[in-house]
Amino acid sequence: MKILAACALLSAAATPQQPPVFRAEVGIVRVEVLVTRKGVPVSGLTGASFELRDNGRVQALDAVLEEEAPVDTVLVLDMSYSVRGPKLEALKDAARAFLEGLREGEQAAVIAFREEVHLLQPFTPDLARARRALDEASPRGSTALCDAVYAALRLREPGPRRTAMVVFSDGVENISWLTAPEVLEAASRSEAIVYGVAVRNQGERTEPFLRDVVRATGGQLFEAASERDLRARFLDVLGDIRSRYVLSYTPGVDTAGWHALDVRLKRVKGDVLARPGYWRYAP
Repeated sequence: MKILAACALLSAAATPQQPPVFRAEVGIVRVEVLVTRKGVPVSGLTGASFELRDNGRVQALDAVLEEEAPVDTVLVLDMSYSVRGPKLEALKDAARAFLEGLREGEQAAVIAFREEVHLLQPFTPDLARARRALDEASPRGSTALCDAVYAALRLREPGPRRTAMVVFSDGVENISWLTAPEVLEAASRSEAIVYGVAVRNQGERTEPFLRDVVRATGGQLFEAASERDLRARFLDVLGDIRSRYVLSYTPGVDTAGWHALDVRLKRVKGDVLARPGYWRYAP
């Protein structure tokens, strides 16, 4: 079981002249989009159904893919002391159900976190290995949620494959070396979509950082009323992933820095969810 050192994370995030995570040149931009109508995903749309603006300029879409685009997933699982007993077993069952829903050729990785971040399984196409890695997780200690999300972002550099992160936590960030703003900036520079799964404890709000990192990447937060609902919420995440369109284009905007994205529907009614923008770096 590999421990991802917090000091290495700090070093990578704190260098002021460099972006905290990915520095790859943006060529083709991919934007994952969820379209729903009254909460139900809308299928069968084509490029003519979308208008995408990059820093205010309409872009010509190169391709619109639905469902057939494979996705690799990293599970980021809270193993602090509060996740024990029935909740632990329900979480492992939910994670296994999610992994069983992945398709041949898709890859998975597993991270567990408490006060440290543990890489239980690097990305592998052998999903049985990923399921077995869940057996190594045991709860104790505190909740280094920010460090865990950052570590998951660092597992893969940008590339042609879609990447999703499924982050489960039932508590509040309380011990990370990295700050929430540092990790949120890193997430905004990545190509991954972050999904959150949380157990809503009575009278308590879901950790604000989890909500913010989901919003920064265009993902969704799914809340369970109790551990009995975790399996259903993990499968909701998988359903969201399978319902997304992947819009790709070669940007006609060369300006380095933050690029705001605006995705709208044309001649189709529905609600659109996508990441708010991306970073483009100078050659």
